[in-house]
Amino acid sequence: MKEPKARFVLSEATLAEVNKQLKLNMLVMAAVVFVLFMNIMKFMAEKSFFYAMLAVVMICLLFFIQKARRILTLRKQELIHK
Repeated sequence: MKEPKARFVLSEATLAEVNKQLKLNMLVMAAVVFVLFMNIMKFMAEKSFFYAMLAVVMICLLFFIQKARRILTLRKQELIHK
């Protein structure tokens, strides 16, 4: 049997794991910003309600991604100053 892969737990994370998660967070944020930009451009061209709703959803996702990034940054600072 395969042993289950350990999940990322912020309270038990090392500095290397937090840095890895921050890099992954930045990659996801860049992808969401790109998709948001494309949705806004499509909305401006077509004036479609669907693209407007996608843009709103992407803005909400960016808000939550930014909150997660702030939490990861705080944890990184805690680990550095220990």
